[in-house]
Amino acid sequence: MSRKLHEIGSDIVTEQWNTQIASGDTEEDILKRLEDLYKELAQKEDGVFWLYQKTEKEIEMFEAQAKKLKKHVAVMKRGQERIKGLIMETNQAIGKLPKHSVFNPIKIRKSPGSVDIIEENSIPNEYYTVIETKRLDKKRMLEEMRSGVEIPGARLKIGENVGGLK
Repeated sequence: MSRKLHEIGSDIVTEQWNTQIASGDTEEDILKRLEDLYKELAQKEDGVFWLYQKTEKEIEMFEAQAKKLKKHVAVMKRGQERIKGLIMETNQAIGKLPKHSVFNPIKIRKSPGSVDIIEENSIPNEYYTVIETKRLDKKRMLEEMRSGVEIPGARLKIGENVGGLK
């Protein structure tokens, strides 16, 4: 029977804490059951490690595929831009577009315009805006909170991480 990791751990805890209550069980019987549970736990942990590694390989494979797909999309978009350029060049060369139809809705329009900066130093100050940002210095806060300083509105959060899987 395949049991979940937390079920095995729960059985170990129950077995360890209920040894006084166990009626008629010898210490040897209890230790044997605990030994069996720890063996089962070790096997399950090995399986968890294997599953984690397998998942890691799948993630790498999918990330590689996503990268290839992203490259392919970029190539296709560049192809579309070349097609637009070809239409513009043809229009400039002959002065007209192919006949407009249901299957050919191509048009050339003027853009609304954009600013082309030729010499930024010559532009008057009135066209500049000042942008001011305000950010928390979390690194400084962390250092000070680790050294015992209490900061209103913040607390030191210490979490746990699983190591050794990679």
